[in-house]
Amino acid sequence: MSALNSGWQSAVKKAKKIGNKVDKIVHNYPKLPEFPLGYESLPFQIGKNVSMKSYNTFLDRSESSGYKFRWENRNVYIIEMADLQHEAAVSVLFKYFDRPNNGAIRGPISVYGQPYHYNPTGNGEKIAPDIAVRGSKAHILPSNPHPGLPPGDVKGNPHARIICEVAHAQNINAWNTKCEVWMYQTYVRCLLGIKLFPKIHVRRTVHQVMIARLWTRVALPGSVLSTDATLATAGVHVTEARLVYCPFLMIKYQKAKVTFALL
Repeated sequence: MSALNSGWQSAVKKAKKIGNKVDKIVHNYPKLPEFPLGYESLPFQIGKNVSMKSYNTFLDRSESSGYKFRWENRNVYIIEMADLQHEAAVSVLFKYFDRPNNGAIRGPISVYGQPYHYNPTGNGEKIAPDIAVRGSKAHILPSNPHPGLPPGDVKGNPHARIICEVAHAQNINAWNTKCEVWMYQTYVRCLLGIKLFPKIHVRRTVHQVMIARLWTRVALPGSVLSTDATLATAGVHVTEARLVYCPFLMIKYQKAKVTFALL
């Protein structure tokens, strides 16, 4: 009997392998590189003529962890990789947004890393921020100008209210575009974008320049209307600060501090 079970299990495994191969051929999934990538190689194309459905399925697979992707005109690119600087910035921001919970396991504010949402300007492809902040379900109530239940992420959870996007490998234009895409979803209250630049060694000190931009739906001191015509019409403003820090994220703001709210 044990030999029969063993043979059956072996046949099932072989059938799954064959099924996976056929699935990959039929759906034309993106293919991850079999060699390590450097930042100088990004953006790196990993797929051509990939349907939105195949792309979303690809994102759901565990093999895609460690990279950030972009789907554009049926082409798929790796645009960012997890590294110490990128992850350190994300970690610090995560802690800041979680502080109002005062250490509670289930506080009024929920902070998540890279939960998938649907691109508000796309055709249904999934996109993920570095950090998504939303109120807990118990604190989210229907309100104007969002009658009924607010929009949700791909799992049906409440949509992020605050978004954070951190870029290290991405060029500044691609990063800025990704940030503004989120603001097309009117439920997003504000977006904080951080663009990290290469480190500069001056004698024995390491300096690093970064740009922080804050997109809001209200005017703040020093802010200007978004250069995106659609967002400008909707009243979206941008506040920018050029920062130098050393050691990591010890920041001196050149412009006014801003207060984030989930309201």
